[in-house]
Amino acid sequence: MKYLFACCATLGLLLVTNTASAHTSPEDLAARCVGAVNGIVERCQNAAADETQECLHKIRRLMADGQEQAARRVAADCIESATERTENCAKRVNRICDECIDQLVNLGAPQLARRVNNVCEAAISELRTTLQREKNIIRSAFGG
Repeated sequence: MKYLFACCATLGLLLVTNTASAHTSPEDLAARCVGAVNGIVERCQNAAADETQECLHKIRRLMADGQEQAARRVAADCIESATERTENCAKRVNRICDECIDQLVNLGAPQLARRVNNVCEAAISELRTTLQREKNIIRSAFGG
């Protein structure tokens, strides 16, 4: 699954940057970059929601069976997985953003580059917020 995400991100980066050099306007490039970043955030948030629900189901089942230690191990594994996924998503966002910002600066559009940078910073913040929410939900399965 991680390999698939990496391939998709690499392909997306190639598509965004290669078409930039094919006489694309800075505005079009910025729009594609923002779209790519938003797509990554959306996919990562969907994966977080799915994984959180799966973890909660496992934790609740173990707790119902009186296996609190096993449930806590599952919770720890889920939080570790969520953290790793978020870090990978943030890295993909940063790779795309760095390339897009460089391209925009090279095209003489520093204001667009700053706007894209602002979108990228907001995307990273959104990913962090999603991770924190996911951790809180998993921890709350233990009543505290």
